[in-house]
Amino acid sequence: MLLKSSALLLAAVTLHAASLGMATSDGPIKLNGATVTGTATLQDGSTLETTAAPSRLQLDNGARLDLLPNSRVRLSPERLVLEQGFADILTPGRLTIEARSLQVKPGSQDARARVALHGANLVQVAASQGAFRVYNASGVLVSNVAAGLALDFEPQDQGPAPPSSAIGCLLKRGDKFIIYDNATRLVVELLGSNLEREWGNRVQANGTARASGQPGAGSTQLLYVTSITRIAAEGCSETAAAIGAQAPGQIVAPAAKPEPGVIIRTPPAPAKTGGGMSAGTKVAIAAAVAGGGAGAYLATQKSRSN
Repeated sequence: MLLKSSALLLAAVTLHAASLGMATSDGPIKLNGATVTGTATLQDGSTLETTAAPSRLQLDNGARLDLLPNSRVRLSPERLVLEQGFADILTPGRLTIEARSLQVKPGSQDARARVALHGANLVQVAASQGAFRVYNASGVLVSNVAAGLALDFEPQDQGPAPPSSAIGCLLKRGDKFIIYDNATRLVVELLGSNLEREWGNRVQANGTARASGQPGAGSTQLLYVTSITRIAAEGCSETAAAIGAQAPGQIVAPAAKPEPGVIIRTPPAPAKTGGGMSAGTKVAIAAAVAGGGAGAYLATQKSRSN
């Protein structure tokens, strides 16, 4: 019995000590609070913190990242929790980046982005290649971030159904009212009254968001509308055509429904659109955030690709 217990203990210790990958740096780094120089072996539960120099992480799940100076992460086999600073995703592998309750997931293996923490509650996602999807703590898709786009998120800790809003063209697919939210690149299905009178206008719809278990009309969220405000009259025909929806007076051929989370290419949003909130996440263009660094990052990545 003692021999069996010892064997189980040894197996548990071996499993706990399994390597997740390596971290390298030209300067000192801190691994679980201890200072290491050069190379460090990463394990499940490891906390890695950079000092004045960045560190390159090569993980066994295929992910490759640069952790910038004065940044800190906590690791598990398929999750990296960003606790401080900036992380550049060079190859996503099978890795989810968690930052202040948000989950950032790649849309493809060639996707590259910077995920950064700012201030007390901001999370910035700047994609330089491919696309990323951002989910809230409830697993609701709140935004698509396409290449060349930087968004700034502010997670809201207001319970399972905080107030939300979507800004964009109010259109129809079949008998369903939808908004294409230009900031988040999402199709949001609307439920509520007084929607017909704003059909074809640019609006801000406020209410409570839910994940759509069976997304209708290619949407990924349902917004139970409590109020709706007109931003601009009409001007939505081009957007309707681009996403296979219908504005008043239009007859369109049925378009292929996009898979949940797939980015739909549409005309640029008018400058007055601003940001929006989806499922409790406040979204604003990150380039407008002082000191965000997203613009410089995207410019650098574009320069490298040329």
